[in-house]
Amino acid sequence: MSLPWSTRPFGEALRDALEAQGMSFRDLESRSLVPVGNLHDHVSGKRGVPGDDLLRRIADGVHVEPSYFREWRHRRLVEALEAHPDVELRLWRRLERGGFATVLGARVDSTPAEGAVRPASDPSPSPGGR
Repeated sequence: MSLPWSTRPFGEALRDALEAQGMSFRDLESRSLVPVGNLHDHVSGKRGVPGDDLLRRIADGVHVEPSYFREWRHRRLVEALEAHPDVELRLWRRLERGGFATVLGARVDSTPAEGAVRPASDPSPSPGGR
């Protein structure tokens, strides 16, 4: 089963993926070889978001691409910006001038945690009437 990219923090995204796949933490433990206690610690925040190698094992175990997790995508974006400082600088200058709407060519809602980026051509109002 292919899941859309999650916009939720790691722990919530992992719980969502497990539920969608009908899996338990024990199932994931046996598929990823990551002890269930460690998985719970990452999900609860006792441990930070797993590093890339562990995140890949967890993603494989729950049958999603690593890019399902927003933290994976954030890391790749940072790497891309670090590899291209000219792009980083241009992006920063545009952000300073007009914020995200200018850079994205989109209207950004006041609730980004809900994945609220819509194309500028979308006429529907944003939550809160903004």
